[in-house]
Amino acid sequence: MNEREYAQMLFRASCPNNDILYDEKGDPSVMVFIPKFRMDQVVTGGSSRIHPAFVVNGRERDGFYVSKYQNCEVNGSGSSLPMKEPCNDVDIVLSLEKSGNKGTGWHLMTVQEWGALALWCKRNDFLPYGNNDHGKDKRERAFRAVPAAWENGRAKRVLTGSGPLTWSHDGTAAGVWDLNGNVSEWVGGIRFVYGELQLLPDNDGADVRNICDDAWRAVDAATGSYVLPDGKGTTPGTVKAEYESEPFDFAGWGSHWVFTGRELTGRADTLRRCDMSSILVDESVGPEARELLVALGLIYDEPYYDYKEQYAYLNNGCPETFMYRGGYWASGAFAGVFCWSCCWGKGHPYEGNGFRTCYIPLDE
Repeated sequence: MNEREYAQMLFRASCPNNDILYDEKGDPSVMVFIPKFRMDQVVTGGSSRIHPAFVVNGRERDGFYVSKYQNCEVNGSGSSLPMKEPCNDVDIVLSLEKSGNKGTGWHLMTVQEWGALALWCKRNDFLPYGNNDHGKDKRERAFRAVPAAWENGRAKRVLTGSGPLTWSHDGTAAGVWDLNGNVSEWVGGIRFVYGELQLLPDNDGADVRNICDDAWRAVDAATGSYVLPDGKGTTPGTVKAEYESEPFDFAGWGSHWVFTGRELTGRADTLRRCDMSSILVDESVGPEARELLVALGLIYDEPYYDYKEQYAYLNNGCPETFMYRGGYWASGAFAGVFCWSCCWGKGHPYEGNGFRTCYIPLDE
């Protein structure tokens, strides 16, 4: 038994669903395997379709590997290692690059994969806590993790995986850590163009060879099918984000925004936010398109579930914005596994933003 096999054996003894995977540079990452499931297994009344996270290049996959920890940088790439300071101050382009250059099958976690994890948490009645209040969760009374950076005597980022079990996605040592807070995480496979939702279909963003301008598709609001966008965010009949009323409450409280098939009507280029419980869906959005939004974790369809402290942010006046999720160390009530933001384009790094890689074996 060689050194790698011995380390794998010891690790799996305590965490059977965890693996130590090595990228093409030989650098290790601790990964958690997420097995394939159907929509009706995570959503009441869902269809029997396989969740899109498990379909890449037209083929169903048995599952995907997700980084157990927010990524630190090793040899110019992202790696999933415990007790490390996570990468921060990166934009979407650098996050894609540091994920994809690990080798074939490695990629920036996609919105489909994040949505799958969020729905799994919801179905299993466990929303993970995390570092969203300067080293602790907003519902905790004291520091619970190991600070990696400070500002004015208050903790900012903490070392990966150093929090309590409540910070794991399943509440166990075998889970995925820090999906709530610490650093917000860029996700791939999704963008908004002047408020029009555009995706890399299914989970095709898991194959970095698919990430190009020509691969993006809008979503037909009536049928949920993927359609070629016009590039201006005004493709007729597609899912768009508009605000229900003007003037919008800039504080965000009690506000609504709407996924709608209507064309944009000249909103101001201003960031807006609302909590998940306030998101409405326009009548023009059919059941297939609605289920896709649920699969991505952008809306929810189960009123018994409490999303009051899960916030969405969107700038629908920008030509192109990309998504980051989870919240960061100072997000407080706005952080969580369903929290998402889509307000910045390429070339906009921020200290509170990092990333997480995933891996799916691909055919050459």
